[in-house]
Amino acid sequence: MDQMTGPRPPDVSIGYRLLVGTTVTFVCAFIVVSLRGVARSVYARMSWDDYLMIFALVQALIATVFDFVAVDKGLGRHLIYIPKNDAVTAMYYDLLSQVFCINALSFAKISICLSYLRILKGSRHAVLRVTCYLTAFLVFAVNTVVIISLYAQCDPPRKSWNPFIPGKCWKFRTVISLVLLQGAWSAVTDYFLSILPFFLFKDLQVSRGNKMILCGLMGLGIITGVFATIRTIESGLGLKNGITDASYTTVMGLMWAGMERNIAMMIGSVPALRPLTTPFMKLTSETMSYLGIRSSSKTQSSSGANGSGSFQNRSGNKSAKDLPTSSMEQILPNRAPRDMV
Repeated sequence: MDQMTGPRPPDVSIGYRLLVGTTVTFVCAFIVVSLRGVARSVYARMSWDDYLMIFALVQALIATVFDFVAVDKGLGRHLIYIPKNDAVTAMYYDLLSQVFCINALSFAKISICLSYLRILKGSRHAVLRVTCYLTAFLVFAVNTVVIISLYAQCDPPRKSWNPFIPGKCWKFRTVISLVLLQGAWSAVTDYFLSILPFFLFKDLQVSRGNKMILCGLMGLGIITGVFATIRTIESGLGLKNGITDASYTTVMGLMWAGMERNIAMMIGSVPALRPLTTPFMKLTSETMSYLGIRSSSKTQSSSGANGSGSFQNRSGNKSAKDLPTSSMEQILPNRAPRDMV
């Protein structure tokens, strides 16, 4: 490994940024995906998209653990300050973390595609079904090629994580092209999967309000697209500014990649949580109705004392149109259809 020329940079570590960004978002993803599993088990039945999302969560957990090991060994510091053995270990676990990170992102997106296909089951939208299958296949294929390239870029493969041994690696232009390709493709699929629901739910037999909710929730995938775009830029700049100092220059790209995969799992799981909100929404509605009745009763008493009470029917009860409506079932069913959650 060539040493840096010019003045030495300060011995600082930015590894904490990677750990904070990925850990916080992973905890959130763990909670959301776990609640998804509960909702699907209680209100419907588990399907392939649920199992794949859980598998993606496990992959993300492994990637997060490897991030901690790599940072503990020096990832986030400039390579010239890291002991040789620690540097090799840090880069080894960093490479493993990237593999599991890419896998987690792949299976999260495939899970989303399968969710769309489940909704399209029995429909006449052949083009949308083919599009979902094709997207899932291309996501898996592109990311698999990238994973293989992580180890195939050097001869011997060990040089991919051990820059101190003799050998040769691909040209810089090839490496950065692969990084940009994977990042750009990830961003494109994020944007595409966030726009697809507007066509997917157009003919869905649910209320207009629920359509808007579903489209809005799945449209949040635009956020992961933004993260993928930032990650691609950060990774490209990091490699360009110091491919020989990858232990420092690639950290920000890794952070954005980790947050992208975790947020993708959250967004892909949020729509399945709708049945869990029903009891809380119903309780809120009943509470508001109760408070409304009490407030109305006080108003009537006050008006009666002044001789200007409200009209009543012959039985002494208020007309039905004056009673507050509190049926939340008209807006959000108590029990979600088994094939639609």
